[in-house]
Amino acid sequence: EREAATKHRSVSVKRGEGSVDQEKQKSTQLARELESREAELSRRDTFCKEQLGRIERKNVEMYKLSSQQFHEAASKMEGTIKPRRIEPVCSGLQAQILRCYRDHLQEVLLCSDLVKAYQHCVSAAH
Repeated sequence: EREAATKHRSVSVKRGEGSVDQEKQKSTQLARELESREAELSRRDTFCKEQLGRIERKNVEMYKLSSQQFHEAASKMEGTIKPRRIEPVCSGLQAQILRCYRDHLQEVLLCSDLVKAYQHCVSAAH
């Protein structure tokens, strides 16, 4: 019985050693796969960063070009558009009409000559 038990133990130990070797091989293979995947992720990360850099540089170039074109077009249009007059037109006649209306509240037709002169002045200013 002792011999049988000893043989059984030695067979079990040999099987255990084989199992340990298989586990080592499996863990080594998994470590290689992990390193391979990490290398692939690192390569993809580098690629994405390069692409992002290219896109950002292109965006900056497009912004500069658009800004330059806008300023050129704005300058061109400023040259073609007449500046508006800041001072009021025919202000003297306007003041006379207002005074006439105040003086002749019930007889506003007395101010018609001033109104016609004001209309003519405004038309001439256009």
